Amino acid sequence: MREKVRRNAIDAAHFFGLAALYEERGKRQQAAECLEIARRKNVVNPFVHKLHGKILFRRRAFNAAAAELRLARRYNPFDRETAELLGRVEYERERFREALEATIDAFLLVEESDRDNGDRLKKRIRTLKTIQRMTSPDLAQLFRERRDKLQTAFDRLEWQREQLLREIPDSADATTSAIQVGGHLRLANRLRKLSLWSELTDDQIFHLSRATREERHAKGQKIFEYGSTGADIYALEEGAVGIYRPTHYGTYHLGTLPPGSVFGEVNFISHGKRSGDAVAVEDCRILRLDAQELELVIERQPELGVRIYSLFWQDLARKLRGANEQLRTFFSADAASENFVKMRRAERGEAGAVEVRSDDKIELLREQGLSGSELTTLANFSDVKRFRQGAYLFHEGDPGEEMYAVLDGQVMITKFIDGGGEEALAILGRGDFFGEMALIDGEPRSADAKAYQGETTVIAFDNDTLKEVMSMDPVAALDFMKLLCRLISKRLREIDEKVVGWRIMSGARPAAAGFFVEGPVPRAPATTAR
Repeated sequence: MREKVRRNAIDAAHFFGLAALYEERGKRQQAAECLEIARRKNVVNPFVHKLHGKILFRRRAFNAAAAELRLARRYNPFDRETAELLGRVEYERERFREALEATIDAFLLVEESDRDNGDRLKKRIRTLKTIQRMTSPDLAQLFRERRDKLQTAFDRLEWQREQLLREIPDSADATTSAIQVGGHLRLANRLRKLSLWSELTDDQIFHLSRATREERHAKGQKIFEYGSTGADIYALEEGAVGIYRPTHYGTYHLGTLPPGSVFGEVNFISHGKRSGDAVAVEDCRILRLDAQELELVIERQPELGVRIYSLFWQDLARKLRGANEQLRTFFSADAASENFVKMRRAERGEAGAVEVRSDDKIELLREQGLSGSELTTLANFSDVKRFRQGAYLFHEGDPGEEMYAVLDGQVMITKFIDGGGEEALAILGRGDFFGEMALIDGEPRSADAKAYQGETTVIAFDNDTLKEVMSMDPVAALDFMKLLCRLISKRLREIDEKVVGWRIMSGARPAAAGFFVEGPVPRAPATTAR
């Protein structure tokens, strides 16, 4: 098999060379036949598609020529001639936006010393701008997008080259050890090592690195302050960060973040005020994601935005579970009586059948800022359930198979705390989502949910419905993920307030002056890093 592949590659190269010779001599039929044979050898070669595109262009078969040239660009995005020819083909097809994008790519690939080609492409760009009645800021934005796309393709290959050179034995060319990788490559490598971003593709990591800067903080230095409005996100590479909450009764230490933690994302999602101080309790090295630049990256790359918000959603669910569990630490660990547990289990309510029009569901979802086709999908694939007052929708420890949105009435989220009884965590009204954590991580329910003050009607979504929405247009899916992250962020802030309140009531001592912990740093992850 290996010999056959090798032989096909050689034959394809020979037929391609012969096709190029025929093309130079004007024998286009013979050139096309040789190209077809080279293609059938199943060897990826951008020059085969480029030459075929040229032939088709001269035959004025513009649709077929565009398809060939796009393949050539896919296999070699750095060929200026292919980009320029694609721009001409798209112009003939009257696809002026695509023609402008390809022509900009060609201009970006022109050598600085090649002024003639540069000036010619500038004139073509101005013509296409006029045809589309495009403003100068819009054209500048398109230039930035095309430049970033080319730079990402280049960086991805440079990264792979650097990885390959690292694998070369020391006895090989000693000059390889002197190769320096660009700033974005270094940042991309470092971001890749953080667990939150480990599932992103190479291209996505490179886009993310464009919004990332390195910072160093000395022990005792504040990274951000309680009540501030910044929205940047922080990833801790080295050191430890303590989260503190100032109150009228003193400043309380809520937890310590170990290396690999990402914090500050709640303010990026909700654009509120920081709910605590973040202080370096050791010398720290941090990667800081600039909020404005990250917003631009997500706007240009909605697929990346969906992935980022999905990762935030999962991480926030983990933090919310941790915050819920903190409430248990304020009381004795004595187990609840067996009779009380049985009584709570017996209170589960049966959902009644309810007929609700799709329009009513869509209106509810539209109130939450959703629009477009995802509304219809959510409405058509969801169920409606009604519960009498006091009936439980689910109990802590139950398997989670659905998430819910309140359509009518109220839902109280509670948690039974050993030694403290039932603690209300949140009261949810129309439009609030809940129960999604079990769908995110597959873990059992972390709290109880029951109908509160009258009958309650909810819309239920299962995992299949969510996957259907996520597979839709990335802009629509991004809006949905932003909504879910905003809602879980809101609940996380509410739980944080309760944790702080319980610390005060339980008589916990405030942190020592200086805000940082003396001595060995505990490595238990904090759950309130905002």
